[in-house]
Amino acid sequence: MALQNIGAFIRKCNGTTLRYDQACLELITDEEVTFYSQYDECEGCKLLETIRLPSTGAVVLGTTSPLHYAIKNGNGQICNGTYLFGEFGQYSINVSDVTKDLCLPRMTAEPDASSLPILNAVVTLLSMATLWYIVKGIGKRIIAGRLYARYFAREDNELGSETRVLTAEASVPRSPTRSRLRSLDIFRGFAIALMIFVNAGGGGYAIFTHAAWDGLTVADVVFPWFAFAMGQSLVLSLHARLRTSMPRTTAFYQVARRSLLLALLGIVLSSTNVSWTNVRLPGVLQRLAAMYFIVGSLECALMRTSQNITPGRSLFRDIAAGWQQWLVTIILATTQVCITLFLGAPGCPRGYAGPGGLHMSAVGGDSLQNCTGGIASYIDRLVLGSSHLYQRGTFHKLYRTSVPHDPEGLLGVFSGVLVLQAGAHATRVMLAYNHARARIVRWLFWAIIFGVSGGALCMFSKSAGPIPINKNLWSLSYCLVTAGMAFFIQAVLYFVVDLKNRWGGRPLYYAGQNALFLYIGSELLKNHFPLKWYIAYPTHAQLLATHAAAMLIWLAVGIALHRKRIFITL
Repeated sequence: MALQNIGAFIRKCNGTTLRYDQACLELITDEEVTFYSQYDECEGCKLLETIRLPSTGAVVLGTTSPLHYAIKNGNGQICNGTYLFGEFGQYSINVSDVTKDLCLPRMTAEPDASSLPILNAVVTLLSMATLWYIVKGIGKRIIAGRLYARYFAREDNELGSETRVLTAEASVPRSPTRSRLRSLDIFRGFAIALMIFVNAGGGGYAIFTHAAWDGLTVADVVFPWFAFAMGQSLVLSLHARLRTSMPRTTAFYQVARRSLLLALLGIVLSSTNVSWTNVRLPGVLQRLAAMYFIVGSLECALMRTSQNITPGRSLFRDIAAGWQQWLVTIILATTQVCITLFLGAPGCPRGYAGPGGLHMSAVGGDSLQNCTGGIASYIDRLVLGSSHLYQRGTFHKLYRTSVPHDPEGLLGVFSGVLVLQAGAHATRVMLAYNHARARIVRWLFWAIIFGVSGGALCMFSKSAGPIPINKNLWSLSYCLVTAGMAFFIQAVLYFVVDLKNRWGGRPLYYAGQNALFLYIGSELLKNHFPLKWYIAYPTHAQLLATHAAAMLIWLAVGIALHRKRIFITL
């Protein structure tokens, strides 16, 4: 009976079982017609033949992007249109009854509210967190207080100490001392939790999946945010060590050693279940290692171990503390921009940085078939080899490309250094200014500068401007915008957590203390139970529950490691 009930909710489309992000369109016709279609997300792509029907039939369509379509018969095009279909929706078009050049589908069965599970999940998590803090507060203030008054206060009276004597030293309020910047651990924990959720699948939602090419989604910001946090911790750690008279050569050795270990770990993660001939050489940890090495080397050579904090001369103090590091960073980012804009891969237009394949095919762009990623991808194929690059980019299926492209390639390191350097600068702001308000104002100032600069490069749009926002290439606008977001988040967390003490940041605070271990563990075990469940015909709600559960399990691991005082670092 249970199986029959489950089967009743499985949607069919002409014998084909619909999955999430799919809809069914029935074409009612008494003649042979051909249905051509292309998704709006595919920029400038020509319509492709989707299905040929000798009579009435149905076709399965995606629902994540508006669909451009046309219906043709032996005499030419009958009609065309653009429509955003709903998940699990049932639609029909009566081809013989359409108006000239326009055919809009008629809804025969209502689609599901695919975004509702996200709202339910957010409300559930907020409710659980609120309930936890309420119960915790009641437990601390009422129950614990009554037990103390009933048992322990009586013992004090029997011992003759009816009043508590406060010394002058004990009566003076002291600010809490912390060996770590709590907001930094929370920021890093937030980034790693979101990264684990996204890598698990993100509930199957497009917003939690990397953009096909240009554009920005939640999945696209977690990596640069983690790099930003790494830059912060790098300067904090190096500053503390160099102030204790550690030789700069020793500090450089430690930076180089950690970078090498990170890169090796990344290659090991990429080599599971594949032979060496197909192992992916670039990757997340490899990109972090390269950027960490560059910024760490600059800090080892140029960091100032003493800050000249002079009241009234604070406008450019943070800039003066790191202008040399920024000069090198700007040179590297400029190099990446110049190579991208002024060089072209063989057989491709100069400055082309698109996905290739069908890109711009509707306006005569067939020559771009093998130009995926432009010069950046060509350099990776030339230096690393095509078999050692990422083969499953989100753009491959959409643009019908055959050329591999790795989003963590070599050229993107030059622009990516800017993100990690921005994190280093956030810490330099904290070291240069001893007043909380000054720190927050500077972080917000740089958030605006970075965000506006990145927005101007892409003309505050998805694919316009001289440098569109593009995670696949780590474009300059992408690095600036994500770094600006990170500055803003750091300012807010510092205000709420470190300054006002309004939130302890748990459990993200615990995850941030072992962020690297949690990421590596989640990557190694993400395809194993209990971190993954097999669902024959999943819905967004089911996927969201399983992927959120995987994230919560790893957060629980972070809590357990904190309780045991275990901190795993390189």
